[in-house]
Amino acid sequence: MRIITHQINNLSMKASRKLIYGLLIAVFFIGFSSCDKEKLQPIISFAIETGYQANDTILEVGDTIKVMLDITWNGEHRVTDVELKVNDKIAGEFTFDMDTGQFSITLIKGLPETEVWDFTITDAGNNSNTITLILSKDPNSKYSGLKYFDSISLGAQTHVNKQGFMSLEYSTYYNLDGAFINQEKIDLIFYYDDIEGATLASPGANIGEDVFSAGKAPSEWTIQNTSRFQKVEMLPEVFFGLFHDGYILDNYIEDEAKLKAKELADGDVYMFQTEGGKNGILYINTIVNGADGEVNFALKIQE
Repeated sequence: MRIITHQINNLSMKASRKLIYGLLIAVFFIGFSSCDKEKLQPIISFAIETGYQANDTILEVGDTIKVMLDITWNGEHRVTDVELKVNDKIAGEFTFDMDTGQFSITLIKGLPETEVWDFTITDAGNNSNTITLILSKDPNSKYSGLKYFDSISLGAQTHVNKQGFMSLEYSTYYNLDGAFINQEKIDLIFYYDDIEGATLASPGANIGEDVFSAGKAPSEWTIQNTSRFQKVEMLPEVFFGLFHDGYILDNYIEDEAKLKAKELADGDVYMFQTEGGKNGILYINTIVNGADGEVNFALKIQE
């Protein structure tokens, strides 16, 4: 689950919120009125209204649903908290002061096969009540998870400490000598030249012969895996919020992808596809230009 938006419309109520985990949530409260209840336990139920889910359901990864809770106090203690848990992990906590009203959330289906959502209300007398909604993953879901590298550092061709070749499949790094004897594994190469600037490419990208030592230069390799890159405009929070491959699958256009991601700068975002058909996306954290420079980036790739 991930947060996209949140909104509170305050109707004669003090409210504050604490968002935890990564669910998508939008909140509003409507229609407060006093009512008398003899029992100590506050009452919570799923509202049966058009456009809102009230029963367990099956969803594809990335699908969204709206859920509305009907909340009623016990006539003595006003309701002060709503806690949301998914698979026993806290997903959101909200504090307020109300007697009767409605609480609305918007959820997006995550990657787990089954998500057990518990909605718990608590009142000022520490009385609580919980209801549960189960979201199951549709086996026909077209989206899948992303493997996440939060910090990848590669050095350009004359960097003395950082290696400049990487295998995404094996999560391994190589210098030129190591890459030469592991040609079939290499997906990414980082280098710098005066024309293309700081560049991410792959062995099949026609890298100039003057960049790497003759004889072992990628242009002379027997196996030349080719990765392709497509630049996109994306805010950092959007990139770091991606948890499945839906955005990449829906937006990667092979005809617009290039053999090289050139003139890299901080904050650049590129989708890519490897020789093996894996799709991913990367975010440039920092760039140091020069043949002895380096790049640091975050990367997400299909599992």
